[in-house]
Amino acid sequence: MNGKKITSMIFKTLNYTNEIKKKSTNGHGGRRQLFKSLRHSLRIPASQPKKLEWFDEQSHLNLIWLPETGTIKLNDYPKEKREALLAKIADEAEAPTVVKNNRTELLETRTKLKNKVKNASKKETDEVSILAFQNILNVSGIADTEQLLSDLDQFDIKRKSQKLDTARQFLDCHNEIERGPKRFIKKNQAVIQEAFFKFPARNEVKGISPEKRIDLIKDFYQAAFPNYPIHFIVLHGDEDADLTEHSDHPHLFISTKNSKTGRYDLRETQIKLVNAYLDKVRPGADHISEKPDYLESQLLFGYLQDMFYAHTNNKLLKDTLYRAQKHEKTQEHMSKLRYINGEARKPKSEREFSLYQLAKEKRDEALRNADLAKKQALDARDYARKANESAKNAQERQRLAEQSTAEEHEQAAAYRRRSAISQQAIVNNNTESARIRAEIAREQATLELFRTNLSTLIDGVVGWIGELFADRRKEIQDKFLKQAQSAYERVSANDRTEEQKYKKTAEAEVDSQLTVLDKYQKLFPNIPKAHEVKRMIIKPQ
Repeated sequence: MNGKKITSMIFKTLNYTNEIKKKSTNGHGGRRQLFKSLRHSLRIPASQPKKLEWFDEQSHLNLIWLPETGTIKLNDYPKEKREALLAKIADEAEAPTVVKNNRTELLETRTKLKNKVKNASKKETDEVSILAFQNILNVSGIADTEQLLSDLDQFDIKRKSQKLDTARQFLDCHNEIERGPKRFIKKNQAVIQEAFFKFPARNEVKGISPEKRIDLIKDFYQAAFPNYPIHFIVLHGDEDADLTEHSDHPHLFISTKNSKTGRYDLRETQIKLVNAYLDKVRPGADHISEKPDYLESQLLFGYLQDMFYAHTNNKLLKDTLYRAQKHEKTQEHMSKLRYINGEARKPKSEREFSLYQLAKEKRDEALRNADLAKKQALDARDYARKANESAKNAQERQRLAEQSTAEEHEQAAAYRRRSAISQQAIVNNNTESARIRAEIAREQATLELFRTNLSTLIDGVVGWIGELFADRRKEIQDKFLKQAQSAYERVSANDRTEEQKYKKTAEAEVDSQLTVLDKYQKLFPNIPKAHEVKRMIIKPQ
């Protein structure tokens, strides 16, 4: 490795499903995107491209690999054959027709029999006999009925004959389903996968022939996924304005249909391969689940990248001056994904993901501000009480003055004059005190109502964000969103201040909570923008 020049590398995959989509999302496209990509790759556009996509004068540099011909120049592969190849792949992108049979009834029967076997196993106490029942219940593929029943028959269980008969019915029904016609593909299941790699032109990776670039990605897919036929590989050498081979790159199109089973299960096979890879190079790392969510799908692709980087270094770059290595930002991105995915597996109460901690801190701050406002209202009420006591003291001084001696009459007269002023002050103070008390009561009630509504608003926003980053259950997200909308409407309806201070405070809190969306926008480009979510919560008044 000493003396090697480090280069980054771009390796990407895109799955195409059998449904029609307007645009690609989350690493998946539909038939429309597939046809467009095929026509671009084979240089047979349906119409003149709006933007310059390649240089016609460099078309002699393009190559194509086909199972029946090997690698040849793309110019030597006639246009009519390219159109035929496109039509062949397009046919595969259509959902296969499933022969109608009694599969639905068989599935219902199997479910009922499975429940009977499960209930029978619950009445057993011996762990070994329970395990024999579990082996029957967990069967997959074509079951070895006699072996499974023999394993159960060796134990002394109550009503053995009846339970063995039920188990046999279940296994026979299961095998009939497995041997019969099956739904080969779901509506949104991938039928074609496209993959490509290139070295960034700025890295100036030299001396690697176009044929070797094709062989690299071909050998990787054939070694890793031998049961999935590669339709073709094209190498584009006509997209470099500098007339160099630095950025020449191959595109591979592979069927997701297993040639042995007939199932469209390349994704499942890739998950198994990645999990085996993790056991080897990252012992103890969490496996990718059978039905990965968005975060796990990102991790799956990242691990496939790791495997392709290793393949490139061991094959293509082994005897060169170069070594491929992931960019630091990409490695940091993978670490974040692993951390977030690990947190998502924990109960919410045990997670340390900063999103929840941040939201909690913001809510606590809002409650502290409400407590401070309440304290200020209590201080104002205490001031009014002291003012009222001062007025009562003035009345007492007037009474004492009136009881003074004749010699003190002149002084008493002066007291009376001052008392008259004090009396008026008392009246004014009593009136002002009553007004202040009423205003304080109204303000305190408004503050208490605002505090309740603000807490409900924040809980709704935080709950919506939490569900977005966790399970993404739409009904739960909609519930939290409706909670936030209702709370904001209550704040708005009860805000009678001229400057609308309560509405502004509530909107500021919503903005503060939603900043986490913009913070993670680069990491998760498909999550909603903060301003879009705010418009859903705070409708135009």
